[in-house]
Amino acid sequence: MHNTLTAKLCLVVAAASVASANPVTVSYDGTAGNYGTAVNIQLSGGLFFQDGSSSTNLWAGQLSNTIDGQSFKTYCTELTQWAGSGQFDVVSVDQAPNPGNGMGQVKADAIYRLFNATNRAADIDSNAKAAAFQAVIWEIVYEFEGSESAISLNSGNVQFGSGISNSLFSLYSSYATNMQGDRTPTISAIINDNRQDQLLVIPLPGAAAMAGLGLAGLAVRRRRA
Repeated sequence: MHNTLTAKLCLVVAAASVASANPVTVSYDGTAGNYGTAVNIQLSGGLFFQDGSSSTNLWAGQLSNTIDGQSFKTYCTELTQWAGSGQFDVVSVDQAPNPGNGMGQVKADAIYRLFNATNRAADIDSNAKAAAFQAVIWEIVYEFEGSESAISLNSGNVQFGSGISNSLFSLYSSYATNMQGDRTPTISAIINDNRQDQLLVIPLPGAAAMAGLGLAGLAVRRRRA
């Protein structure tokens, strides 16, 4: 099962510029034991949470999901739906969140830079780091159009109350908006019409497996694009 899911995720990354989807079964396992914290979030500009409210306390940080029997730590890409279980499609990051037309490549590249600058999120090892990391992801999805100034804790259509470290938020924002940063697609997305869509780090296959799948050359070409 591990190899099957890894292959699905890697193939999505290799074909990042091609619309593709692979169905997976997701069991949402909650936030227990994960890094993060609850923060107050206010939405405006026509955005509302799934219960119709424009302000709520929401977990900002890692989520636990079992995907086709394999455990993953994920981060969410949307605020207008709640996390949950069901059948999801594995897609490239630019195609999330769903419903909608996806965030597009500019935002996806910012998210790739963010993950790659933090060692594929392995450096996110505290509650404060996870909360700031997740906040930057939401800001990219809802606010970023190429300008660093659009990513802010206290302005725009997504605003955060206390609980997010300003210094960490600024650091992660700088990673995401550094146009010289590494935008190799080392993460993928899972999407569902009625559930909160998620970002997950793709398990790295061995070099032989990459060669067998023809992924090594594709990854190099994507990095040089």
